[in-house]
Amino acid sequence: MMNKYFVFLLILSWQLASAQTEKLFFYMEKDSLLGVKNENGKIIISPKPSWNSGIYWDNREIKSEIFNIDFKDNLFGYYDRKGEFLFQTFITSEGPDGFQEGYIRYRENDKSGLYSDKGNKVTLAKYDWISPINFGFALFCNGCYFDTSKDEEHAPLVGGTWGFVSKNGLEIIPTDKRNHPKDFETKDHQFIPYQFQYNDKEKQILDFFEKRKDQITQINGLNCNEKTLYFEIFHKPTEYDNFYRIKTFELCNSDLNGADENYDDFKNFKVSADGKNYYVLYIDLVNYKDYSEYVERKISVDTWIKQNLNNLK
Repeated sequence: MMNKYFVFLLILSWQLASAQTEKLFFYMEKDSLLGVKNENGKIIISPKPSWNSGIYWDNREIKSEIFNIDFKDNLFGYYDRKGEFLFQTFITSEGPDGFQEGYIRYRENDKSGLYSDKGNKVTLAKYDWISPINFGFALFCNGCYFDTSKDEEHAPLVGGTWGFVSKNGLEIIPTDKRNHPKDFETKDHQFIPYQFQYNDKEKQILDFFEKRKDQITQINGLNCNEKTLYFEIFHKPTEYDNFYRIKTFELCNSDLNGADENYDDFKNFKVSADGKNYYVLYIDLVNYKDYSEYVERKISVDTWIKQNLNNLK
């Protein structure tokens, strides 16, 4: 009996491992129908009409735990690797929301919340408005509204009850005093507790950047007279992205601005899973024969620093 049970566990663990690592691909059918299939040709999401089929060129591999498809009957939808629909993206004045620090905003029943890039619902959709995650937390409000009486294009949010929520989905109660050097001071002179924790290896990774802070600041410039630069790890190695990801945060007077992971060149970094290779990232537009694509490029941090400091002399 024990032998049969052991064999059963081996088969089950093999099946689970296979399910986790199987490759998925977008694929096109006639009339520009878009779907998803696995490496063995099994259909995961049946093909349907899409508004943006051109960006999902045939046989493009899906290298994330959740992914977006803009079907005509379900715009801005995200799905998991089983093909299950998860949520519809929060829409901003500039288009659908993107991931920041591994989190994205979603909409449900005219309310907003947060999902993680691992497909976990971090908060219920219970806020009238919520900001992107920044420095490990987000700002939210209920009962607020966009006042379009003076400026329809850039209408301010007014009214309502405001608060803060952590990247773990817990609402934050600000403190009256600073308990950590990186606690964020609000405009009301209260403090949001520092949201990041690291093991020894991760501390060593961040120490690499701290030792080069002055050089990185010199290359990227200053946006204000009193500026503090922070480096934080927001992504740890997974089977889909086997790197640590680090981004910069600029504390400029009383504003804290995190680098945009999709657009800000040379303010985001990657470190190999073994902690030996350090890269700075930038985005390059590649023009292929049938389509164009924005591609993430990387260069050794020390090579980048050396090249740029030589140019500044």
